[in-house]
Amino acid sequence: MCRMIGAISAGNVDVERYLLRSECSLFMQAVKGRQGDGWGIAWYIGESLKIVKSEKPIYEEADEFEKVVREISTSVLLAHVRKASNPRNLPRELIIGLNETQPFRYGNRVFAHNGVIRVPDEAMSLLGNYRKLVRGNNDSEVYFALLMKEWDRLGEASKALKAVEETLQEALEASGKNYESPFSSLNAIFSDGKKLYAYNRFSDEEKVLSLKSVCYGGSPYYVMTYMAGENELVVSSERIWKNDEWKLLGNGLLMTAWIEHGKIRYSTENIID
Repeated sequence: MCRMIGAISAGNVDVERYLLRSECSLFMQAVKGRQGDGWGIAWYIGESLKIVKSEKPIYEEADEFEKVVREISTSVLLAHVRKASNPRNLPRELIIGLNETQPFRYGNRVFAHNGVIRVPDEAMSLLGNYRKLVRGNNDSEVYFALLMKEWDRLGEASKALKAVEETLQEALEASGKNYESPFSSLNAIFSDGKKLYAYNRFSDEEKVLSLKSVCYGGSPYYVMTYMAGENELVVSSERIWKNDEWKLLGNGLLMTAWIEHGKIRYSTENIID
């Protein structure tokens, strides 16, 4: 599975700390977890969204990754390293490429996901015109397109996430497949440049909670964690360094963070009730 980090700052995000310098930086998460199927970084310069991606293992492009990281100055950051899922059982060469590499972009929105969508083709048949957003064979891209469709329709990320889960359940029922849930996890970090969102959602709780984080093994694999200060908030697939100030984001919770009067504000909302 994948690892990802998002951050928002009232000043400039400490990009190097999160992606390079820390004991469990995104780079180290990729090394320890062998997330070797691509990497990507997205950030905003004013209202302009920038993305750099590669389908190659991040640890084989350490110099290039470091060069990109050191050049970033931003108040909103999202980064992802991939360990490819393959619910369609396709040949490996069809699931590794730039089209499959996250983050994904739609207009000024950017999105990254960790988990498996178990019925991607059935879900894709429900996308309508938004099917054009799916350019590769990554099941995460189907989730991305569903979220963008519902966000446009409903106008709010929280309502869109609820609608996505309903759609995925509909797709599972149409598939006739014997899964208890249409997904393993809907964990996602995404942004529209003004707000940073982090959604923690997984199924099969007993099994999921038995899987442990890559670096320290002290938290469940699918439970994201965050640290919020007055000037900066960072959320990650797992702790970036050892510190008791990291808080777990519970199953079904959406965290929304923004900048207000030069300070970080954030809220959490239960999406699954």
